[in-house]
This record gives sequence, structure tokens and C-alpha cells, in this order.
Amino acid sequence: MGNGVLYLIAFSAGLSFLFALGEFIRTNASRQVFVQGLLFLFVAFFQTHTYLSSTELYQYFPHLYLVHLPFTACLGFLLKQYFSELWNENPNKNRFSYWEFFPAILVLIFMFPFYTSTAEEKIAIHNSYLEKGVPLRFQFIILIAVIPIFYATYYVFSHMIRYVRWEAFKKSAHLRLVGLVVGFGAIASAIGVYTLFFHARHGLQIVSFFIAGLVIGIYLLRQKSPELWGEVQRIVIEEKKYQTSQLGSFDLETLHVRLKTLMESQRVYLDDTINLEKLAKQMHLSEHQLSEFLNLHLKKSFFHLVNHYRIKDAKDLITNHPEKNILTIAYEVGFPSKSTFYDAFKRELGQSPSEYRKNAKK
Repeated sequence: MGNGVLYLIAFSAGLSFLFALGEFIRTNASRQVFVQGLLFLFVAFFQTHTYLSSTELYQYFPHLYLVHLPFTACLGFLLKQYFSELWNENPNKNRFSYWEFFPAILVLIFMFPFYTSTAEEKIAIHNSYLEKGVPLRFQFIILIAVIPIFYATYYVFSHMIRYVRWEAFKKSAHLRLVGLVVGFGAIASAIGVYTLFFHARHGLQIVSFFIAGLVIGIYLLRQKSPELWGEVQRIVIEEKKYQTSQLGSFDLETLHVRLKTLMESQRVYLDDTINLEKLAKQMHLSEHQLSEFLNLHLKKSFFHLVNHYRIKDAKDLITNHPEKNILTIAYEVGFPSKSTFYDAFKRELGQSPSEYRKNAKK
């Protein structure tokens, strides 16, 4: 393949490393953020391996050849873990299981003789690949590494079908983007398996080209919609059907008063780490009960409720304190970043904070 494609693969490797680093150094990072960082890191390993093995550079780093395979075998269960958090399932079910490491352990065991071989042997094996294709033993190992990715794809789409109505999927661009990202990853894996068994010369580069497009696409999505995953979680929570109410023993009017006190008197929304779990504890409810109360009785999601109060405060500060800049106001009302503030503000009022301030001066 052309040098342009190889440069794109190298660029995506560096971008993935930067993404991973950004996730790992975040303050008060959640478990989901840690998993997301690992996903980007392992993708970076894969892309780096492709670039090295597709150029003459692999001869200078022969011991790095195929070391990406155990990490690739971890991508599937990391994707599953990440989306388990997204669906807001029981946290105890989302813990890592030893069985999920089994494919990676198998890959390590089967690849051990290769990893302990000399640099000259590794280079000779690589050169033979270019002439004869990938040996059956390595085909089997690579297949073990990618099967978990197909399982993760099945997991994501089966849960989307379980929790989300087709009408909501058609209406929500956020849900369609999640489906597109996961489907794109599965297609790249399928292409990799096909080229692996049919000895396509540029199979690895084709897969990495798809992954490069995926990584760059994720970067652009994060810039355009910083709250993408939060929006998906909000939609899933709203779409869940409550077969039996868990609020039967509670007086709804009392819950209304309790919530109003927390939001208007105690102003708990100013805490930038507030989430459904924290608010539920302060309401003396379970997360499921609070979610049911908000969605079915107040017709609001947790995100809409919190952002409504934050933006209400922000409007007052923008109007009455022109000396304060937008970033200061965003932090004061509880938003963790300027981008999420802008995104929520424009979604609620149809204009940016700067436009609102300009119009308020007229």
C-alpha cells in the first residue's frame, strides 16, 4: 500500500497514545475512563505494530514483532466492560472476570516459543509471511485474539435491542453513532480474518487503515459532542421499561419536595462529580428508583435535570456579572469543562453562552 496510508496508520497510533494518556491523567477518573484509556492504548500498540511490520523499521525492532497479539485479545472484553458501564447495569456484574483474560493467556502460551526466539529467527519468519502467507499455527492464534471482538459486538447490539426501541434508535443520532463505531470495528475485524485466511498481502494494512479512520472519527466526534456517551446512557435509561414500579411504598409528593430541596436549597448540582448514584443516596433511594421517578414522573432524565439548574444559574451569572468570563461561570455552576457547558447550554437554549451574553446586553 502507498506511503500515504502508512503515514495515516502511524498518525493514528500516535493519536491513540495521546488519547490513552489523556484518559489516564484525568483527575477523579472513573472506572469507565480507565477502561477507555486501555482501549486506546491497545489500539495504539496494534497500529504501531502494523506500521513497523509494513516498513523496513521492523528489522531494527524485531522483538516487537507480534507483541500486539495478547493486547488485541483483550480488546473484546474491554469493549464489553466499557459498554456494561454505559448500560448502567449492576456494578458487581461489570467487574473483570478471570475468564475474560483466557484468550489473551492462550495467545501468550502459544506465542511463547516465538517471543523467546532470536531476532534473526523473527525476521526470517516475517520474510516468509510475505512469500507464503501466514502459517496455520499463527492463523489459529490470531483468530483466538479477534473472536472476543465479535462477541463484544454481539453484546453491544443485543443490549441495544433489549433496552432501546427502534423508534428511539432512528431518532437519536447519538445511538446511531455508537452503533456505527462498534459496527465499524467488527467490520475491520472481519476483513482481517478474511485476508488472514486468503493470504491477502496487505490484509494487516487494510485493517489498520479502517482502525485509523475509526480513531480519527472518534476524535472528531468527541470534539463535536463531548457528552456523547452521557447522552447515550441518558437515552438508554429513558428507554428502559419498568415492568413493576419500585416506588410503591413512597409518597411521590414527598419525593418531589425532597428533590426540590436538594436542587434549589442545597444546590447539589454545583458538584461537578454529581451523578445518579450520589443523588439517589441523598434522596434515600436506589439508582433504579430515582431513575424511575425522574423519567416516568418528572419526564426528565438525570442529565436534563442537573443541566437545567446549572444553566439557570449560568444565565443569571452571564446577565448580572459581565466581568466574569464564560469558563469561570461554567466551573462555578458545576460543569467539568467549557466544552460540555457549551454543548448543554446550546442544546437547552438554542444559542451559545457568548451569544446569550451578547443578546442580554441589548
